[in-house]
Amino acid sequence: MHPIPFDDTRSTNEAWKRILEPQLRQAASFEIHCWTEETKEIAAALHFGQRKETDWPWGTVIAGAVTPAFIDFLLSLPKPTDTEVYNKMTPFFSLFLDTGFSSEHYGTELHLPD
Repeated sequence: MHPIPFDDTRSTNEAWKRILEPQLRQAASFEIHCWTEETKEIAAALHFGQRKETDWPWGTVIAGAVTPAFIDFLLSLPKPTDTEVYNKMTPFFSLFLDTGFSSEHYGTELHLPD
């Protein structure tokens, strides 16, 4: 994997969406990682996947198929407003696609497969 140069100081998440969209359209499956206390985010992700058994004691992993509805959902997400720790592009701590693409630390670190 190699990092994508990305300016995470942006005031919108439109650049994040432009990077994400072609990756989503090539993917068949996803994983979303959320911290345990992110109950709204977990509930939103569970509309598109199921909890996956993991040994991560502080969070939940949701896995599912990349469907047109899931793509529309992610590309319609507003930029989160709770940006004190991270200038979040997405409400999800991590998003992994089966293509090798990842969006981590709330979309502030992006990686493409080698």
